[in-house]
Amino acid sequence: MSITVCKWYNDAVVPVLFFIDDLANVWVDTNGNGKIDLGEDWGYGKDGENSSFRFLNEAILKDFPKVKTTFFVPVGVRVGMIENPQIKSVSKMINCDEKTKAFFKNINDNPKYEIAYHGTTHGKVGKTRNDFKQEWELFKNLDEAIETINIGKEVYKEVFGYYPKGGKYCGYETNEFSDESIDKTGFIWWCRFYNKGLIDDKDCDIGGSDLNPLTNLDIKAFGNRGVVDIPSTLNGGLLTGVFNANKKTLKGMAKFILKKYLIKKKISEIDFLLKNSLVISIQEHISPARDDGRIQTPNILNDRESLKYIFNYLKDKNVWYCTGTELAEYCLTRNEISIKPINENEFEILNAKKLEGKIISIRTAEKYNELKTPKGKIIYKENRCFTFNIAEGKFRFQ
Repeated sequence: MSITVCKWYNDAVVPVLFFIDDLANVWVDTNGNGKIDLGEDWGYGKDGENSSFRFLNEAILKDFPKVKTTFFVPVGVRVGMIENPQIKSVSKMINCDEKTKAFFKNINDNPKYEIAYHGTTHGKVGKTRNDFKQEWELFKNLDEAIETINIGKEVYKEVFGYYPKGGKYCGYETNEFSDESIDKTGFIWWCRFYNKGLIDDKDCDIGGSDLNPLTNLDIKAFGNRGVVDIPSTLNGGLLTGVFNANKKTLKGMAKFILKKYLIKKKISEIDFLLKNSLVISIQEHISPARDDGRIQTPNILNDRESLKYIFNYLKDKNVWYCTGTELAEYCLTRNEISIKPINENEFEILNAKKLEGKIISIRTAEKYNELKTPKGKIIYKENRCFTFNIAEGKFRFQ
């Protein structure tokens, strides 16, 4: 009997993750009128009028109920970009009061969302934006990195009731202590690089030393514990330049005329990931507002139409919408599981005790339609495979 462990949950062609950076207890009052206007909020406005969270759900996600969102949250006082900004802003910790804690916890309690770790302050301001230093660039040694992370993890636990399972480097910037600091502080997954673009694109920015897109845009691992390394593969503003072309300029008019061609060319990035069964992780920021007056990109406000086009394009594809933790846990199980056929229609999982309760998807060449678990539950074939919780004992195809 031949049994194959599916690369992705439910034998999907690809996993699809929606990653949004810097949901934080921050408000940048860009027009100085003392009230939250659309595009200014990073999370301080909670689910109120003109809040980014409400905009995300009402203007983008409402039509795509299967999409799951992982928010990367700085847990402390998220710093601005420059030392003496002309634009006023408010920034507080995510545990500053009960109402704020409840807002963030309610998001994380919803199975459509996940709150991941994104540092404490995100970094340190500079005299100019070019002098800004990202958080993991600042640590002078491993002990300092671990101490800061552990402080941040305690804030996270106070709000959510457990320690964070995954996260992302601020600005994807690191130093020689960074990876070991993540490995030693208990995370099971992390985003290390911005692996955007295809390798044959002259303008691509492939992160890390791996220049092969077939591995660079796939799941990898690092550290002694094998922390799952989730690549960042798609800019949410993929089509924004096409949709928002300025027809008053020659370049903008050319984009307008060539709109269909340019969309097809841009969408080829998604097709490449689909064709090669690679990770589709869509990158965004929760807000365009910055205290130095520049626009933060990509961002959900400016990229609304691009995001809706991407999600519509994926609607009829065999994809798995998941959070970072769901993806990491499946990959860890997939890599560890050991299946032993017993006879022509029975098998057992040799390391079932260690993986008890974990979810896995398998395929078999035989034309079975049902799988009986050791506990007597019948699993029906779906999407060409069987998906079930691992248990000790005999599994039987029938």
